[in-house]
Amino acid sequence: MKRPADIIYCILLFLLQLVISDYVHLGPWISLCLLPLLILLIPLSRSPHVVMLIAFGLGLGLDILSDGVPGLNAFAAVLAAAPRKFLYRLLVNADRQDKTEVPLLRDNGLLKYLKYLGVLTAIYLAAYTLVDCISVRPLGYIAAKFLISWVASTALCLLLALPIQNRS
Repeated sequence: MKRPADIIYCILLFLLQLVISDYVHLGPWISLCLLPLLILLIPLSRSPHVVMLIAFGLGLGLDILSDGVPGLNAFAAVLAAAPRKFLYRLLVNADRQDKTEVPLLRDNGLLKYLKYLGVLTAIYLAAYTLVDCISVRPLGYIAAKFLISWVASTALCLLLALPIQNRS
């Protein structure tokens, strides 16, 4: 993300996440998240420590600016950011592991990109849902909320990842 247009796109994604967090209520079963996509858009050349700090800042900013539980998004974002490079090597393509680019759908194919995005989203939502619901909700509710939120969030992130595919 070196071009100004890419940085503006990430800022717009963060602002969209704020709007979704504050104004889009789809019931108690669905939590939509865009932070996994923002984590995915960080160049692979960044060290895991820097990526986790960026994820922490994004999550904490979301927690502060929205009506969420302080630290919940930050915790989940750091857990999703920690294995990002490992998951890229494992799920996408071991031959491309030394490239310093952002993983794009057009370069990796739909299935590999969807697996990578889906796993990052699953890690984020598992942490978020468990910490948010573990002491007050039954396990069936937690599992259903996780599954529904995972499908909806992954689909939304995939849809929002499409505009950056045509950059040069």
